[in-house]
Amino acid sequence: MQDPRLRLFATVILSVAAFASAIGAVAALAWWLLFTPRTKALPRPGMLLGLIAMIAITALVSEWGGGPGVSYLVRMVVILLLAAWAYTETEEGEVLAVAVWALGDRIGFEIGLIAEMGLTGLAVIRQDIEQMRVALALKGNKVGALSIVPMALLLIVTQIRRADEMARLLVVRGYTLGGRICPVFETDPRDVLAVLSAVIPGILCCLPLRDVFILLQ
Repeated sequence: MQDPRLRLFATVILSVAAFASAIGAVAALAWWLLFTPRTKALPRPGMLLGLIAMIAITALVSEWGGGPGVSYLVRMVVILLLAAWAYTETEEGEVLAVAVWALGDRIGFEIGLIAEMGLTGLAVIRQDIEQMRVALALKGNKVGALSIVPMALLLIVTQIRRADEMARLLVVRGYTLGGRICPVFETDPRDVLAVLSAVIPGILCCLPLRDVFILLQ
C-alpha cells in the first residue's frame, strides 16, 4: 500500500479481527494472501520460524491446560504475519507523517518521533545481530544457547547508550516539544479496495460462529 494511513488502518482492523476470534483470523489470513506481496510481507525464514516456535510452545501449554491452544496458535500466527507485512512496507518518515496528520504538530509529532526512533532502533539492532554473527563465524563459533545471553546483554547496553546519546543530541539542538512538517500522501485506488476488503474480517469476528455458517449458506 502506498498510503501509510490506509496501511495502518488495515493493520489495526485485521489484527483486532484476528485476535478476537478464529473466524476473524482465517478471514484476515485470506486478506493477507490476496493483498500482500510475498517477497516483502515475510521476514527471514529463521526469524519467522523462531517466533512461530515460541507461539507454538505457548499454545501447547495452553492446550495441555485445557485452554484454546489451537485457536491461540492460529490467531497469533496471523497477527505475526500482519505485523511483518506492516513493518516491511513502512518507509522512513511515514509513521511521523501519519501521527502529525492524525494528532497535530505537538502531540502527533511527539508520538511520531518516538515511533520513528523505535523503528530505527529495530533496524540498528538487526544490523548489530548480523555483525555479531559474522564476528562469531570468523572466530569459528556458532550462535548457540551459551552465546545468546551475552549477545542480548550487549544489545541492551548498546541501545541504552544510543538512546542517551540521541537524547543529549536533541537537547543540544534545542528540541523541546512538537515540530512542524507537511505530510503528503499518495493513494492508489487498489489501496482503497484493499482497505474496504479489510473491513470484512472485522465484521466476521463480531458474529457468532453459527451466524457465520448461516451467512455462508
